[in-house]
Amino acid sequence: MKKIEELFKSALKDHELPYSESAWNDMNKKLDARSGGASGNLKWILGAAGAVVVTVCVMLYTDNNTDVKDQSNNQIASTDLKLNEKTDSNESNELASERPSETEKSNEKSNEKLNEKLNTKEVESPNESNQEEVVQIVECCDEKVEKLITPVYRETSTLPDSVVDMINLMKAVAELEESTDGVIFDWYVEPNVCQNTIWNYSNDNNKVSIWLKTPSNNLIEIHSGGKHSETLSELGDYQIGIMNESDEFVSYSNMNVLEVKTVQIISDEALSYENGLPELHVEVYPEEINNWTFTLNDNFASKNQYSESFNLFNKGNHVIGVRTLDANGCNASSSFTFNVEDDYNLLAVNAFTPSSIDSRNRFFIPFALTQRDTPFTMIIIDPADGAVVFETSNSDMPWDGTDRNTGKMVDENKSYVWKVILEHPESNEKPEYLGTVVRL
Repeated sequence: MKKIEELFKSALKDHELPYSESAWNDMNKKLDARSGGASGNLKWILGAAGAVVVTVCVMLYTDNNTDVKDQSNNQIASTDLKLNEKTDSNESNELASERPSETEKSNEKSNEKLNEKLNTKEVESPNESNQEEVVQIVECCDEKVEKLITPVYRETSTLPDSVVDMINLMKAVAELEESTDGVIFDWYVEPNVCQNTIWNYSNDNNKVSIWLKTPSNNLIEIHSGGKHSETLSELGDYQIGIMNESDEFVSYSNMNVLEVKTVQIISDEALSYENGLPELHVEVYPEEINNWTFTLNDNFASKNQYSESFNLFNKGNHVIGVRTLDANGCNASSSFTFNVEDDYNLLAVNAFTPSSIDSRNRFFIPFALTQRDTPFTMIIIDPADGAVVFETSNSDMPWDGTDRNTGKMVDENKSYVWKVILEHPESNEKPEYLGTVVRL
């Protein structure tokens, strides 16, 4: 209500209506005609005054509505302008996000420097009482926002021992090269090596001589550009170094030569045919070392046992060896050579007498077939015509000299060919055997 009253007051203040003399004369004539007197004139005056008031109110109301509409339109226009400005601002912000302003770049650099300082700062514990929050001021949308950033604490890390050792080694190499005019050593040498190991060194990269010092204090010079091979037969510490300006030996690396256990092989003096096979029994000492490897003619035979039997089927020399790994990690080995005089031929005789009193001489079959538990087939062939005169697969059924084709005894003092085929020969054994036999 107060606003409406104020609107009326402001509208009526200094407001003047236009004056029309003809309008007033016409109205007076009409009032005089209807009232005919003073009272009539009064009524016309009051009526005119009321019409004037109504007219003024209508005009004020119309002007007021016009002002309100204009204000409303102005507000809408202002709102649209602000929305457009915000839209433009958002678009510019999006462009700015893709292309940071110089201020934002400066802020990012400041933040990066701050984060680097925080990250590189070594703090023993992230829970200490001296932690402080950092205030970061972010400018956005014409406003300043204060953002609290909690510092990131990182525990101090320690390098692995292997890395530390490598760093120390590199430092030592650098110091050595600087102090010895660029001397370069083969730094990777085994700290412990076995006796009789062959050590090779090439002094290709140095302008000075390299020296090898033996446990007996002998110095071996390896000239610049030279090569050297040394059998480490002495037990103890071998050192590698140079001679300084005072002709004194300076050691920079060493090798400790360890003793290798002695291995002994003991064997039988002759082959044993107890099982129908040409066996040679061997043993090694000391027995407490159980990591053994036997070889026959450089071929693997057996492992992890201190005794072994070898079947030597062929005539000639056979090399029997043994290798072991002792507690120091050193390989010990030993070998010996055994000579076989004749090829193994199933221990077959070359003659038999069917009329002999001794039953062992009345029949023919290779003796090994009576001792070995192995399937076989034996045939007797007449060399004159190639006819098979006898055949058996049973060691209890030997040949008595009868020709199965005629049923008669074969001719005396004549040689016949025998052939044995083994179904399951032993390792390194041939599957077929041939020989001749004479019927006496």
